[in-house]
Amino acid sequence: MGCRAMWKAGAFLLILCAWVGGVRAANACDVPPSVKSIDPPGFYDDAAGYAQAVKPMRDFIAKLNHAADTGQWACTMDLLDGWARDDALMGPISGYQGYYERSWAGADFALVVLRLPAAVRDANPGRLSGITKWLEHIAVATRDADAINHLHNNLVYWAGLNLVAIGTVAHQPELIDAGLARAREGIHDIGPNGALEREVKRGDRALHYHTFALIPLVFTAELAREQHVDLYQENNQAIARLANLVTESVIDPSSFVKITPIKQQLFPWTFQDELSWMEPYYARTKDSRLPALIAPRRPFNEWRLGGNVTEAWGAPLLSPHQQ
Repeated sequence: MGCRAMWKAGAFLLILCAWVGGVRAANACDVPPSVKSIDPPGFYDDAAGYAQAVKPMRDFIAKLNHAADTGQWACTMDLLDGWARDDALMGPISGYQGYYERSWAGADFALVVLRLPAAVRDANPGRLSGITKWLEHIAVATRDADAINHLHNNLVYWAGLNLVAIGTVAHQPELIDAGLARAREGIHDIGPNGALEREVKRGDRALHYHTFALIPLVFTAELAREQHVDLYQENNQAIARLANLVTESVIDPSSFVKITPIKQQLFPWTFQDELSWMEPYYARTKDSRLPALIAPRRPFNEWRLGGNVTEAWGAPLLSPHQQ
């Protein structure tokens, strides 16, 4: 093959590679069909049916969070805008689990929006306005969800995070106030020993649900500081008592026997990504016990919290001699 022919072949290959790369990049930002209504069977009622029903929404959230984690902000906007235009997840719910799923999803979407760089926000005011209106629909539905409100447990605290996060995005004080009221319900239920009586009643899942309940309380407390509200100080620093109880239990799970004698069962994720509350909490408190627990688990990725929590909320870990 002559030099000219080789050059033409090489140029063709370069153009082909560029075209293929462009197609792949475009495909990476394809918006999956929106989920009109999220209405799975209960998590404990039908595990297989539940997993199948939530998969399209969870796949979308995984794609969205990955786009945010990797700084693909155009893709992030495309994904949110696409589902916002369809008013996704706002269809009717016949059971109860869908209300929880929509609450978690809304919190995630809002926390992703809060990660958007200022330049991206400034360049997309119209699209951001449409996304915000959609998130407000989710927040109002969460606020008014009797399927959540009557429980008075961790799901109410998660609804509080949904409302405060979306209220922060939308600059809606009434949503923020509704969220703070739900967080305060949890904070005021934390006892002198750090336990939540309603979660103790979960039997062999009590420790798991203490951990799960702590997540929205910490993240809501962090967002509340932007409103000049210090939830950490309320009920005699109750969040710290719950955080101490969970921290001691991570270090020594048998220590939870002081709360309940029932042998505890944990999900695989209980002491992994559901310890993501440790990132903002350590950044705030510099609790000297936490670096040894955080370091081997980093990065924390939680689908309800906007993706890579370590990247978004983490702080450098101090070594023992620095503490």
